[in-house]
Amino acid sequence: MAGMSAHAVHDFFAVLAIVAIVGVVLMVAARIIPSVATVRFLDALHRVQLPLAALVATTATLGSLYFSEFAYWRPCRFCWFQRVFMYSVALVLIVAAVRRDRGVKWYAVPLAAIGILLSVWHNLLERGIIQESSACLTSQPCANPFWVSFGHYDSNARPAGFPSITLAVMAFCGFAAILALLLLPESLEDIHNGQPAAG
Repeated sequence: MAGMSAHAVHDFFAVLAIVAIVGVVLMVAARIIPSVATVRFLDALHRVQLPLAALVATTATLGSLYFSEFAYWRPCRFCWFQRVFMYSVALVLIVAAVRRDRGVKWYAVPLAAIGILLSVWHNLLERGIIQESSACLTSQPCANPFWVSFGHYDSNARPAGFPSITLAVMAFCGFAAILALLLLPESLEDIHNGQPAAG
């Protein structure tokens, strides 16, 4: 990413966020519409769920560090809250992926669930659906993102257009992908062997 502008890096991570949310939609659709193809798709994902979830969380963590440490974008209050949960879940998932510990979902799912709720709240702030508290206004405003990829700002300096991806949207996509991966059904191989899937 050396030599790229912060806006270009933001656009790159926005594309990754779109890939993540498309993956979430496919996983949910595969659960809702059972067929041989969807069962095989979920089974294949189940085999790599921990490394994939760790990759998503680590990528989100490194992205947020890039924007604050190299692009010098000052994180707002809700960005900090989301970081607490993304950084924690990244560490937990890396250890779980190395140890192949599927029982990590009991620890990682609550962290990602709280993180996604914070992301939803932050997105509502950015879109002007709810108003900022005075705590947000005294620091970096939570409702004014630094950059919008694949969209624009409206007259109130709020994200507009579709899909209008901000850092809060990226965090939402990351947490959603982690949750979707960790909540995959048991592997068919584990069921057919008569053994309960780990975790």
